[in-house]
Amino acid sequence: METYHGAPEIIKQHLIDPEICIRCNTCEDTCPIDAITHDDRNYVVRADVCNACNACLSPCPTGAIDNWRTMLKGQAYPIEEQLLWDELPAEVPLPAAELDAAGTIEAVRADTAATADEAGVTVQAVETSRHTSSRAPWSAAHPYVNLHSMRAPLTATVAGNYRLTAEDASSDIHHIVLDFGTHFFPVLEGQAIGILPPGTDANGKPHYIRMYSIASPRDGERPGYNNLALTVKRVAEDHDAIRCAAWRRTSCATWPRAIPCGWWGRSAPRS
Repeated sequence: METYHGAPEIIKQHLIDPEICIRCNTCEDTCPIDAITHDDRNYVVRADVCNACNACLSPCPTGAIDNWRTMLKGQAYPIEEQLLWDELPAEVPLPAAELDAAGTIEAVRADTAATADEAGVTVQAVETSRHTSSRAPWSAAHPYVNLHSMRAPLTATVAGNYRLTAEDASSDIHHIVLDFGTHFFPVLEGQAIGILPPGTDANGKPHYIRMYSIASPRDGERPGYNNLALTVKRVAEDHDAIRCAAWRRTSCATWPRAIPCGWWGRSAPRS
């Protein structure tokens, strides 16, 4: 939360978008002052605790954390209300009377900065995402394939692993976000990724590569961040009519759906 000091106290409240949040808990783990909490529905930010340090912005795999609303401090959304949201509320214009009393937000910010400079105080500013270009990335010219192989795979980190189906559903579907850090790993829509499970099989041999369709656009889950997403389905039922297909899907899907955030694995792009 960023505060503009004037006649009324105006804040820039930090909010999390429940529509694109994958509930990976990265923001809550990252926050140094415990301003973020959650229930079984949403992750939310406490307006009275958040100091706009921005520590949570970069680690978020989807950008759900990068949302702000300018409002009067007394009208900040409480966490009880945020926990019930299915989507973010629209920006509500500040009352004209309050803006007149404070001058303008820009004027208040300038006045605050000048006062801080005189007092030798560092004013904290909110840096939001600038990745708003509608142009396709450079990698869109053609697909890149076989950049990495089974003998020389690339290491990725699991940035998010979110179950999409209920616990009692007949299928177990997970949305998984892989972060490639600074490694070169361009992809396009329609490509698949090969993943090498860790360890060995029952015969003591390395596992075969397992192929998964990429479920995110070429810019990944969050534009400007080097990641991509998979949506992996594991069928739990084993009826006679689908026994073979169910077993095959279960065998291939058990490992990736069970990996926790922060785990690293090996992968290679395929066309």
